[in-house]
Amino acid sequence: MNKIILSSLLLMTSFHTYAEGYLNENMVVFISEEDPDDSPWKNNPQCLAVSKSIDKGLYENQYMFQNGNPLTSVFLSNNKIKKGECESLIHFPDGIQGSGTFESYYPNGKQRSRIEYQDGEYEGKLQFWFPNGLKQQESRFENGQSHGDYKIWHPNGQLALSMKYQNGVQQGMRQRWYETGEPWTYVRFENDRMVGELKQWYKNGKLERLGQYRDGVRHGTYKVWYNDGEPEAVLQYNMGKITEAQCWYESGKAKTQAQCLSSYKDEE
Repeated sequence: MNKIILSSLLLMTSFHTYAEGYLNENMVVFISEEDPDDSPWKNNPQCLAVSKSIDKGLYENQYMFQNGNPLTSVFLSNNKIKKGECESLIHFPDGIQGSGTFESYYPNGKQRSRIEYQDGEYEGKLQFWFPNGLKQQESRFENGQSHGDYKIWHPNGQLALSMKYQNGVQQGMRQRWYETGEPWTYVRFENDRMVGELKQWYKNGKLERLGQYRDGVRHGTYKVWYNDGEPEAVLQYNMGKITEAQCWYESGKAKTQAQCLSSYKDEE
């Protein structure tokens, strides 16, 4: 199964601030802080497995809630499925056969996912929703590769991430927003590598980072600020390597060159 690796989706290289997130089929979703009691799976509901042999080594499968409502649509698999905890059974099935559309549902009956596939692999549109019915993620696969717009939303409906793929390769702007709608980061990609200006903001709207990238690595001036707007670092890079560095504590006192280099060495 062609999956997007976690790091390739979340990381814009060496950021020290990340979104809270969780992984499901082919994605990391940025989520705002939520009360665990709001989870549709908080009571750990158990689901039934309906598995019918239709040919040698081929089964027609479906997971169901205890009340008879579907957890998933019917799908073909070379595996006979077993009952279990609903939350662990809701994902796109391993070993799925044939072509069609796989769907899954929350306990409240609202749709959770709609995934088009061909010959057991993602092919076409992938869509996910939150339990409240708002769109969670939308992307597309063509010829087994991510292609076109890739978008993720916060549970309140605010866009969280927007990026583009062309034949499995990131191309164009990648932008992220906080759940308030305020910008978080933006940077441009060419052939899977960051190029040009990168900006990153704190939730309070103050600029956190500003730097230049060339061929996927930092090149030129790279500045970092504390969340009160005071400077934290001014770095000079030559194709990913620090050539000059100045850093300050939050108090405004200057750090030594060694302390400064130590703080940012792992980000080279």
